[in-house]
Amino acid sequence: MRIITKIYLAISFLMYYLVKLIQANVYIAYDILTPKMHTNPGFVWIPLRVTSDIGILLLSNLLSMTPGTLTVDIRPDKSELLVHCLYNVSDGKVVDEIEEMQDKIITLTS
Repeated sequence: MRIITKIYLAISFLMYYLVKLIQANVYIAYDILTPKMHTNPGFVWIPLRVTSDIGILLLSNLLSMTPGTLTVDIRPDKSELLVHCLYNVSDGKVVDEIEEMQDKIITLTS
């Protein structure tokens, strides 16, 4: 029964990430095609709740593969991740979105 749950969680996470990836691509395409740039770039330190090395690697790679975000650095004690956001509306909103992804990664890797 546990293997079925893991498969369900993996498929659920994959679908979640694909939706986020499509949203980011559409937003970047819209920004490129309109005359006015809507960017507000900035760096945000994200508190890490993911503790495993595989979870941190998964999170940082998925963030870097998503258009508009790039993982830049990690603290030596693995407590925070520095992320560059092309569309930084507010630090709280960026942190909340990445927290949601962390929740899903924690569920998937536990």
